[in-house]
Amino acid sequence: MRARHEAIFAITPTVDHTGLEGSFILATGAIVTSATTAPLSIGCILEGFTTKQKDSVALNSFGGTLKVKLSATPGAVVFGSYLVLDGATLGAVKLDPGTGTPRIQVARALEAGAANELIEAYLVEPQILA
Repeated sequence: MRARHEAIFAITPTVDHTGLEGSFILATGAIVTSATTAPLSIGCILEGFTTKQKDSVALNSFGGTLKVKLSATPGAVVFGSYLVLDGATLGAVKLDPGTGTPRIQVARALEAGAANELIEAYLVEPQILA
């Protein structure tokens, strides 16, 4: 029996998530706070709300495109870039540098972007890369 048509789920935030659309979140309702957070992020906030409401979250298995938040120092993000969690800008992503340990790949860019922008991307199943 199918329960949902799309992989969008309501999650109660641990703090006010108003304005944090495009940020990555844990199953606990907390924003990802590190580039190597374990457990891995469960998805990306589509609509952020206060703790009295529930966030709308695109789960990692989400099949469509969405907007993700680039970090304050995202690198040269272009169409097709793989994106990893950024430890400096909470819940945001940056260009996968291709080296370094560990890093967690969570999305792929569908447009270029600069610091703190929301860009179109699609989610990939989180992968810890070394």
